[in-house]
Amino acid sequence: MDYQIFDTHCDTLCAVLDKSKSIIKNDCHADFERMARYSRYTQVFACFIAPEYHSCADERTMALIDTFHRVMADTPENIRAILSIEGGEGIYSVAQLRNYYRLGVRIIAPTWNYSNHIASGALEKDENRGLTEFGKKVIAEMNRLGILADVSHLNDKSFYDIAYYSDKPIIASHSNSRAVCRSKAVCPVERNLTDDQFMRIKQSGGCVGINFCPDFLNESGRADIDDIIRHIEHFMALGGEDNIGIGADFDGVDSLPDGINGVEDVYKVFERLAQIGYTAEQIEKISHKNFERILNT
Repeated sequence: MDYQIFDTHCDTLCAVLDKSKSIIKNDCHADFERMARYSRYTQVFACFIAPEYHSCADERTMALIDTFHRVMADTPENIRAILSIEGGEGIYSVAQLRNYYRLGVRIIAPTWNYSNHIASGALEKDENRGLTEFGKKVIAEMNRLGILADVSHLNDKSFYDIAYYSDKPIIASHSNSRAVCRSKAVCPVERNLTDDQFMRIKQSGGCVGINFCPDFLNESGRADIDDIIRHIEHFMALGGEDNIGIGADFDGVDSLPDGINGVEDVYKVFERLAQIGYTAEQIEKISHKNFERILNT
């Protein structure tokens, strides 16, 4: 396929480590064999630190990083793999953060839904709890190193704290629209972004990766490709042509929209955009160029 894809979030590394799945070919949502059908596929692989690993988060983070480097050794020529951390429980010093950078980490989401010693998650009940003092040091060092701050899974206070303290582009690697007006496309759950938050990301020069999780696409529990399109359309209406990408959340969700079985079907989103009048230039921005601009700077 002629499409180039840049997807900023999948959890396939956990399946490779915990279930001994092959990254080359598997029955998960993502593998190299299916990615290689595209002219180029860039995939951000997350080191997801689930709550059950919080007591040994540094060991879990390193195990996933080691898995990444072990299985990516023979990456096909048209596939680019990037490493991220989802949940900063394993970051206890800026020295440790620097070591993660040396090992290839280029994106960090400080939390996964729940609060930790860096920031507060989307399910935090205290709306006044945000970035901690240590968290401010982490964000400053991430800025210095060139690690992108990922605001997916943060509560609102932590989001705005990072928007204030970061002097680099911020991203939401896998989040949709939370707005409760303008169209039925949007989905008002904590994991999604308000219009104001999207605008803050836009103003920073950052980008939002559209999440394919049905629960974040609408409130019915089931979704299709048109639901994905409507979230894109909503952000486009806010002037976000240069600030929208894909963050499908493959292998991190229990179900996918009708018509999407895995990486092999991502192209359908862009075919649908073409059908409703998007230009080739606009489609290229959303499919890969917007995130490429950020990750390559």
